[in-house]
Amino acid sequence: MKQYIEQITQLLLGAAYADKRLAGAEITRIRSLLSTLLGGAEVPEALLRLINTFSPAAFNVQEVASRLDGLSREEKRKLLELVASVNDADEELDLAEDIYLRTVAAALGLPQEEFSDLALEILGGEELHGFLV
Repeated sequence: MKQYIEQITQLLLGAAYADKRLAGAEITRIRSLLSTLLGGAEVPEALLRLINTFSPAAFNVQEVASRLDGLSREEKRKLLELVASVNDADEELDLAEDIYLRTVAAALGLPQEEFSDLALEILGGEELHGFLV
């Protein structure tokens, strides 16, 4: 996955900005994840610049994900786990973050059954019947 570190960084930054609020904990998590992906090395200056200059308005999930065709299904799943980790970093999971996770999964070509454990579960009317009674 190291050869895709720039694209992975962009997708993780997209997760950090998904709810329109960037938390320091999310950037800390991204830097930690990148260091781990790089074998414990310090995050290179080029990636730090990318983190500092990332423009969520100019970011295109589909375009970035399309450059990850060389990843295996298992690596794509791992990438979604990293996205979910960034979503969890601020200890607030909202619908925008879940939509972003699902968007990344779709752009990577992963069916829902391969990541449903990472996504929010939306309860329908039948599941809610008698919930507050």
